[in-house]
Amino acid sequence: MNLFEELKELLAGEVASKTANILGEKEEKVVTAIEGLIPTFVGGLMKRAANEAGATTLMNVVKKGNHDGSIIEQLDNLLKNKENFAGFVERGNSVVSMLLPDKKSSIVAMISQFAGVRNSSATALLSVVAPLVVGKLGKLVDSQGLDKTGLANIILNQKSILLDQTPEDLQSKMIDVLGLATFMIEEIKPVQFATGTIKSNTTQTITPKKPIENTAVTYSDKDYRNDESAGITVPKWLAPTFLIAVVLGGVGYFAVTHDWSNWGSSSTAESDSAQLEQVTNAKIDTTSIPQDTAIIKVDSVVAPITTKTMGTSLPNGQKIDLADGSFNYKFAKYLTDSSAKINQIFILDNLNFVANTPNFVAGSEKTVQDLAKIMSAYPRVQVKLTCYTDNSGDSLQNRKLTLKRAFAVKNLLVANGIQDLRINFTGKGGLNPVASNVTEQGKAKNRRIELKVVKK
Repeated sequence: MNLFEELKELLAGEVASKTANILGEKEEKVVTAIEGLIPTFVGGLMKRAANEAGATTLMNVVKKGNHDGSIIEQLDNLLKNKENFAGFVERGNSVVSMLLPDKKSSIVAMISQFAGVRNSSATALLSVVAPLVVGKLGKLVDSQGLDKTGLANIILNQKSILLDQTPEDLQSKMIDVLGLATFMIEEIKPVQFATGTIKSNTTQTITPKKPIENTAVTYSDKDYRNDESAGITVPKWLAPTFLIAVVLGGVGYFAVTHDWSNWGSSSTAESDSAQLEQVTNAKIDTTSIPQDTAIIKVDSVVAPITTKTMGTSLPNGQKIDLADGSFNYKFAKYLTDSSAKINQIFILDNLNFVANTPNFVAGSEKTVQDLAKIMSAYPRVQVKLTCYTDNSGDSLQNRKLTLKRAFAVKNLLVANGIQDLRINFTGKGGLNPVASNVTEQGKAKNRRIELKVVKK
């Protein structure tokens, strides 16, 4: 099931036209707003449905609000005039307030800017989309007999296509507004919530049973003075003392006889860290990589990077050491030039990811941390990160992977003190190659993260 396509089909054509007429907006702008609102609202529900409290709230809204899908058949009447439309919007506004109360104003502002419609129009359109989405879900609940677990999994199954159904120019903003960065990186797994139990309204006082006390005192007739089987009494402290002596003796023997020459060497278990993928013409720190080359995927066409460092002074008084000719060195030098124009593009280096994941290879974080120091010294600077890969593998998966890697870089910048509003990001997969993908050298150049200076 593709919930997004079904909703787009439902809201296209006459529905968009009538809504635009009532709102006094251009139809193409209303269509653009709807195309942004559908994935945004569904994305918000996804994050909410990923935990039991959110899934319970969603199910309560569906059930108690009688959202059974009948609203879809009533659309013509609801869009008949402004009075009917006002009632429709009022009901939808209530749905938004119950499901995404803390995101409402941010979503409206984002869609208003994205589609070029008034804030009031964006608010009304959100209130149109919301009950239709919930109505679709309610219809599935009724027809398939879903509980909150089933409903949550129906929504979460849409996660794999969320970004593909979101306009490209809206993707990063939507993720920021909804707080989906970590959620999108996580693996899609079915959820399972406990079935709710009905509690009785009557209370029953349970009095704990008192233990039965036996007050009778009994005595033994045995004469212990003449009992030969009693043997010799052993002090209680002797056994543990003997045990401790044995352990200490063993430790001492191990310390004297053990060959300590291999202490600290990598174990064979380290070789299970699988493949590494070099993405941005970076030099891999081999001290952090297992040496079994049979299982490590490393590009062999790495452009040599100088190790000579240059002390660079920043306007905020900080001084950092940057490799001469490196990305950060060039970026810092560019920012010192007041005559340098914006829209300059730089390619990050010394940045590696574990193959097919958005996880940094150990040591790669330094490039991003140094970038954060530079951006901290120039608080007006705003950038856009665009991640690319080569054309190997599935194009859809490549696009998702590059978006996740762009997330990872942005998140690390934010963790190092850069405001998230200063960083835009996207993932383009194998689009816009800068070299031929026929050769490994060309593929290496195409795997990159670009930084574009948007404001200086």
